[in-house]
Amino acid sequence: MSVASNLTALPTLDVVIPCYNEEHDIAQCLDLLLAQADDIAQIIVVDNNSTDTTPKILKQYSAAHQNITVLRETRQGVEFARDTGLAHATSDIIARIDVDARVQPGWARALRDFYGTHSDVQASTGATEYYDLPARRFTNFMTWFFMTVSNELLAGSVNLYGANMSIRKDAWESIKDELPGRDTHVMEDLAISLALQRQAKKIAYVPAAMAHVSGRRMRTSPRKFARYNAQWPATYRVMGYPDKARIITPVSWFGNFLQTLLALLLLFHNPYTGKFGIRNFKHGYEGRQLP
Repeated sequence: MSVASNLTALPTLDVVIPCYNEEHDIAQCLDLLLAQADDIAQIIVVDNNSTDTTPKILKQYSAAHQNITVLRETRQGVEFARDTGLAHATSDIIARIDVDARVQPGWARALRDFYGTHSDVQASTGATEYYDLPARRFTNFMTWFFMTVSNELLAGSVNLYGANMSIRKDAWESIKDELPGRDTHVMEDLAISLALQRQAKKIAYVPAAMAHVSGRRMRTSPRKFARYNAQWPATYRVMGYPDKARIITPVSWFGNFLQTLLALLLLFHNPYTGKFGIRNFKHGYEGRQLP
């Protein structure tokens, strides 16, 4: 078989990006995806009522690149934006990433290769590393522990990570109606994971599909983070696993404690220069609106 015919035989890939007020990151996100355009059939950006210059930037990119589709979702919330993007996707595999994710070279090909050789896998999480936090080994370990180890060891659940995840189109169609109401306060990636597991669909980890992600969630105020993190046990309860919710609740509290310490430290850190300084303190906590 020739190289060309082998590439054609690989599953096709669409990328869905929910987007809200991302004028600082959207261009770099799209540029990195466009650099891998040979392996991406369609890049679908769903603007979720942005009020900054994001819509203008998206208009420029979609006019210049035929493989970029911009949709608008007026119902506020990442789940609504995600649903709109996934409904528009037509490829065999649909990747869903955050705007602040910086996909690394070979990311798209790694996904196509993996699904092409693992017909039993229905969804996957790619590798992630923070690009704008200090002590990256420690902060990467925190994410790995709270997003992966704690769910697997304590609750027996394999969790997808929304910043860098993918799912087969037919698998999404089979579970989408089993997910909670889109205005329910849950962790959408965990809810998808639980719905897949309920149907005995296999979830895998693809280390070759690397994306660097922002640590801006770690820089939010402890109060905002705790409100977001409360969705962790809530997701288990809503999905019908009250025992798992009780197990995870103290772990989520411990995560809140660690984030409080880290967020205080990060008040003195400049994520753009990577340097610490007293003058950085005046900027306060990250103002990101968490989903």
